[in-house]
Amino acid sequence: MLYIFVHCLDRKLFQLFCYIYLTQQERNMISLLYKKLLWILLISTWTVCFGQVNPKTDSLYDILSSERSDTIRCRCYLELSRYYVNHYHSDSAIIYAEKGIELSKKIGLQPDIDLYRILIRAYNNQGEYKKSVSQTSHIIEILEKSDKPSDKARLLNYTGWFNFRQGNFTIAIEDLEKAILLAREMDLKNVEAEANLGLGRVYYNLRDYPQEEVYYERYLELVDLDKELKSVFSILSRLGDVKRENGKIEEGIEIYFKLIEYAEKAGDSLWIANTMNRASWAYYQLGRLDESLELYLKDLDISRKLGRKPLIANCLGNIGNIYRDWNFFEKAIEYYTLSIEVSREIGDMYNLTWLYKDISAMYADMDRYQLAYDNFMLHSAYNDTLQSEDYKRRILQAQTQYEVEQNKKDLELMAVRLQQNKYLLYGLAGLSLMVVLIALLFIRTNRLRSRQRMEAMNHKISTLTQKNLRTQMNPHFIFNTLNSIQYYVFQNDRIASNNYMTKFAKLIRKTLENSEHTSIPIHEEIDALELYLELESLRFKEKFDWKIDIDEEIDTFMYKIPTMLIQPFVENGICHGLMHKEGNGFIHIGMKLDKDIIRCTIEDNGVGRKKAMEIKNDKSENHRSLGTSITESRLRLVNSLYGKNMKIEYTDLTGEDGEASGTRVEISIPIIT
Repeated sequence: MLYIFVHCLDRKLFQLFCYIYLTQQERNMISLLYKKLLWILLISTWTVCFGQVNPKTDSLYDILSSERSDTIRCRCYLELSRYYVNHYHSDSAIIYAEKGIELSKKIGLQPDIDLYRILIRAYNNQGEYKKSVSQTSHIIEILEKSDKPSDKARLLNYTGWFNFRQGNFTIAIEDLEKAILLAREMDLKNVEAEANLGLGRVYYNLRDYPQEEVYYERYLELVDLDKELKSVFSILSRLGDVKRENGKIEEGIEIYFKLIEYAEKAGDSLWIANTMNRASWAYYQLGRLDESLELYLKDLDISRKLGRKPLIANCLGNIGNIYRDWNFFEKAIEYYTLSIEVSREIGDMYNLTWLYKDISAMYADMDRYQLAYDNFMLHSAYNDTLQSEDYKRRILQAQTQYEVEQNKKDLELMAVRLQQNKYLLYGLAGLSLMVVLIALLFIRTNRLRSRQRMEAMNHKISTLTQKNLRTQMNPHFIFNTLNSIQYYVFQNDRIASNNYMTKFAKLIRKTLENSEHTSIPIHEEIDALELYLELESLRFKEKFDWKIDIDEEIDTFMYKIPTMLIQPFVENGICHGLMHKEGNGFIHIGMKLDKDIIRCTIEDNGVGRKKAMEIKNDKSENHRSLGTSITESRLRLVNSLYGKNMKIEYTDLTGEDGEASGTRVEISIPIIT
């Protein structure tokens, strides 16, 4: 109150009041009190601003250290965890949220839903998505017990999100659409906004980008942008990217500038720099190089002030591209050189990869083929390093995950043994109790052995999958593909070489991604198979044609098959059947639904297995196909693990004259969802 009185009261009116109603001595005392009060306020302000990290958290810590009720302490834990998650201190947020949940359960209270929501945000910030999903189940459990109509809509939002994280996209879409209808009936705009946001993310994972765009736009219409500035930055950025990638570049630019405007309001220079970079590239795609250059230069200035070297390197490289397109080659080389220096300083392999590729293209346009070749070799080296590091990272992640799980299992086993000893001690109290305990121990031991058997089989499947990966992307195929790319480069056929290289990179990336899973949706397997067939068709100079037929009754997004199942058999058909055939060959891959079985057929019109074996013996090749043998071993393990009945049948095809006319392989795959 004194602070308000001293700083808000008109000083002249105060002096007039004192002159009329107070004596000189009283006026002097008031003046002295006024000066002292100002000093006290100045010192207090200094202490608050510079003497404490945060007054709010300090006061909460004081409450926790004092003897307060458990209910008040639970509230303090909630406020502390909310403060830390909002300031991106995820570790602290998790600690206090878990303490709040633990204390609530201890005193017999239902934990506040916001505690679980804070844990979800914190785990998402750390990239711990499995832990984030596990917290969603607690919220669902709480909302299922609620009788509030509004909680029914919120429940559908969380079940939709949970199913989305579990990969059940169809169920997730149904739940989120129901949430939208309920939210509209009850005029719950925040719940409707969250449902639209969830649908946008589902369709992003389904790669249905037009639908993703629709739901993100609805989300932005419902949410209060001024109140939720930072939370909508990523959505605006993604929406701009979707429009740009779908050819609506002008609309994308409008959204980018809208995002820049909001970022300026929030004082977030990093978002300004990142969004300017996107808008600059959009102008470049439209061929509006003057505007692109102007924006890149502004972005470069902001990035230098922020010290964001990846952005600096990107801006410099793209400015070099603009000068290259204007045929100002010396200026382009100057900016390319600066970009390379910064990229090397921070070890940005991705930036170096595309820089050397673009520099190589520039020298080729200048007819300086030696420099073009040298820079292309540098591009290839950095690209190989980038792919190798990505592969090593994936292998290391898999190994680390396996070791963590193994340690966890060892602890569980140790706990079981301790429990067994405890039961044995109690069993000495009486014969009847001993019999019961022995029965319990027998059941527990059997379960443990079954679990260990499952783990051993999973490990074997993982090992065979990695072997299959190495067999599938064998050195002969890789080197032959690279030689073909090199041939197109030397022929100065940039379109063909770029097309070849793009398909090859996509196949490598997809194979690495699929190899992480025991089973994948059918459409993922078909995508990888089409890329492989396109590359082989290009490599063998249109030696063969191919066709893939999928039964309309098969849901390629829902139904799954073991990873990398079909490709080894297709490779055998091409290499051993079609390559020895005179004239053009043909390979057909078909899938049909037969009750609860998917029948996959791979049929070629090659020389047949007998003739292929004779050719192989003539060439003194004694090795057998590792790809198909490993695949057959994997199928035996999957059959044992899941109780399925997968089998492979080979049929030698003959013509009317009785001569071999190809081979048919039929794989019976029980449906996995």
